[in-house]
Amino acid sequence: MNDNHAQINPVCQQMLNCRLTGNITPISWFRNILTGSGKPDVVAIILLSDIVYWYTPVMTRDEHTGDVIGIQQKFQADKLQKTYQEYADIFSFSKNQIKNAIDNLVSQNLITREFRHIKTGSGLAITNVMYIEPNIENIIKISNKSRSPQKAGGYPPKKLGDIPPKSSGISPQKNGGPPPKKFGVIPPKNGGTYTETTTEITTETTTTTTEAAAVDLRNRFPKSIRSRIPRIYQDHRDVLASIDAYLKTHGKSYVTTELDYAIHNSTKNGGFPAFLKRSLENGWGAEDLKVLQAAQKEQRILERRQKERDLEALRAEQERLADIEKWDRQIDQKVQETLECISPTELNRIKTEAWEQAEKKTPSLKGQTSQELAAAKEKLSTLSDPERKSLLEVAKAAVRASIGNLLGENHPGFHRAVDSQVLKEIQERYPLHTPLTDLWKERVKTESDRILKVMVIRNYGLLKSQTVGDSP
Repeated sequence: MNDNHAQINPVCQQMLNCRLTGNITPISWFRNILTGSGKPDVVAIILLSDIVYWYTPVMTRDEHTGDVIGIQQKFQADKLQKTYQEYADIFSFSKNQIKNAIDNLVSQNLITREFRHIKTGSGLAITNVMYIEPNIENIIKISNKSRSPQKAGGYPPKKLGDIPPKSSGISPQKNGGPPPKKFGVIPPKNGGTYTETTTEITTETTTTTTEAAAVDLRNRFPKSIRSRIPRIYQDHRDVLASIDAYLKTHGKSYVTTELDYAIHNSTKNGGFPAFLKRSLENGWGAEDLKVLQAAQKEQRILERRQKERDLEALRAEQERLADIEKWDRQIDQKVQETLECISPTELNRIKTEAWEQAEKKTPSLKGQTSQELAAAKEKLSTLSDPERKSLLEVAKAAVRASIGNLLGENHPGFHRAVDSQVLKEIQERYPLHTPLTDLWKERVKTESDRILKVMVIRNYGLLKSQTVGDSP
């Protein structure tokens, strides 16, 4: 066994770890599920394989004994519910190909197809819902059969009168067919002989009685009906007769509805007349229109309810904001009354503390520092010599206090530190106005007022004096 295992093809060795899952397609199906031309109906084979998969039950086994203790189907309803479009999306075929394949499976009695009218959980009615069920006995037969009935018995014999192939050399006349007609030869009068050959032939096209009747019938239809009939069926007797009969009994509106339904739902080539007749008989279009109108009505109701909910939520939000504003005004009034009762010393202390906190929380604006330095330099140029000397001495003292004896007074770094300190002293002593500085101070003022309000509310218990009913 080890020798055989060593000699196995490497790809076969890899397949030991490959577990593929999917639909099962017996080879015999390609010899038994055929199209009208005798070729394998690949689309029908793929669909039948998928249908068989869905009807294969799932077995539940006992984890100790391995015995089957139950089986369960893979779909929820009593039969498998599918649509042509679902299969078209799954297997990338056209909807018409899927329908033709299902028709072929039904015609070969391999599956049964049932159309039902159902209602969803919300009460919405849906018509023509397709349910599919396989015919297991016939599927087993074709799975175990080697050849199809068409090919097992050979091709059917030719009928008498068929035109043989050209290679046989037999003309239609010799095979029993009529002699060929000669066109352009005028028979002689009274047994005489014509000596003049006529080369010009005149052909007249006449309208038959049936065609004339169809045209007359179509012209009696209202314009709204005539314009809806497809061009290729405007002279079709069955189409016109069906429309005429139901115009007399059911009226123009009914016929218009059924005609529109047949135009949009008839997919089989050449099947429009029969589809229209069944639609007129059963009222498919009217029923579909009722379903559509019910769905539209339900949608309008849902939209109206949603709009009402949105308006109610908006009103509630507006009321809540109004309550908050009212409550905020009451708090502001109490804060102002409290500030008026505080001593000037305590008030200045609180305001100073609030301003310092606001300065820390308010970030500087981009370009603010450069504007302030430029304004300080400009202010320095306007000062008198005594003021400059005074600022210089104060700046030197501040620098010495901050850096100690690390740098001597002749060191370039010491001079740069002094120059920077001079500008700071100017900014502290003199009110310098720059656009960005003024904007920053406005923001600091706003933040300071907010902090002051919070401090007063917290320190003097203003919230405790508010009743529960007054708060938003």
